[in-house]
Amino acid sequence: MKKIHISAFVSGHGFGHISRSLEAILQILIQNPEWTATIHSPRGEEFANSLDISGIWGKVRHKIQFRKTKSDVGIVQKDSLGMDLDSTESEIIEFKKNKESLLESESEYLKKERPDLIWSDSSSFPFRISSDLKIPSLFLGNFTWDYIYSYYESSIFQTYSEELKEEYSLCDLGLILPLSCPITSIRSTKNIGLLGRKPNLNKEEARRYYGFEEGIEYYLFSFGAYGINSSHFDWKEWDPSKRRIVIGGIEWKIEAKNNLGIVTIPNCHYPDLLRACDFVLTKPGYGILSESYFAGTPILYTDRGNFPEYKYLVEALQSQYKSSYISHNDLFSFRWEEASKSAISSNVNPDPRLQKDTIQEIQDSILDLIK
Repeated sequence: MKKIHISAFVSGHGFGHISRSLEAILQILIQNPEWTATIHSPRGEEFANSLDISGIWGKVRHKIQFRKTKSDVGIVQKDSLGMDLDSTESEIIEFKKNKESLLESESEYLKKERPDLIWSDSSSFPFRISSDLKIPSLFLGNFTWDYIYSYYESSIFQTYSEELKEEYSLCDLGLILPLSCPITSIRSTKNIGLLGRKPNLNKEEARRYYGFEEGIEYYLFSFGAYGINSSHFDWKEWDPSKRRIVIGGIEWKIEAKNNLGIVTIPNCHYPDLLRACDFVLTKPGYGILSESYFAGTPILYTDRGNFPEYKYLVEALQSQYKSSYISHNDLFSFRWEEASKSAISSNVNPDPRLQKDTIQEIQDSILDLIK
């Protein structure tokens, strides 16, 4: 098979985008020794540095280079549970101001790089470049930013949404993941399977590997790139005698008065840690939902602010996952028992789409695009 170079622009909005896109690219590169990639992302290198070097990352990292390119604004977050729409508006104005110079510099870079494919998860900006340079383009995601911004009433969001629609229309093919919002701005789309990292160990192996104790419940705190303010928690109610809080990878640091019952495990294969735990406490996001599905770990989810993706993720949680809602008040007061029991006893309706060979679908789509 001929050499193929992928130039992937990945959103810096949280870790979900880089987690899934990097996983897909790693899997594709391991199957195709002649292929290489550049990842343009504010979070790419930071996230890669958290990966287990003994796994797939260690085998193919020499075939990937990173650039800290910001190709979208996303939504500015106060933390994982709260958004700052005023600051987002300010960032949109600033991004638009610099957009033409960014377009020029990125176009010049790609002219020299000469990629076979431009990949975007999930910004629209790269499609202006792919269209101008006549390079095949691929969208990967479960929402487009024009849909997200159209949800908010301010003229800045509404106007910018319309501008982004035009850019998305330049994309050659949109690969639409499950758990998706309506995607109407990309002309040619294909529904593919669930994409996310998978565990290498079974439950028993994973618990043993991380030294988890018998008779103790382990709750993985998964609040992503933005974390959660640990001062919100009523730490005098925390009883570590039968429970542990687990923090993995490059998650936020807890500033408790003492660290009793708090387990921090950096540079792990996160899906194995997820599988080892009894529950995951999180705000709904694509990345943690996909990885929890593959790990088979029940989810306790809480509100994450007025974000339009939330509705669609919760619909999936309620039908396809062992899951239960937990209020902020119960979360911060360590009243987790009721939600935990509810998650375990919840009914699940398996979705065959979640079992598809997603990596093969992506690879086949790339080959079709660059014929």
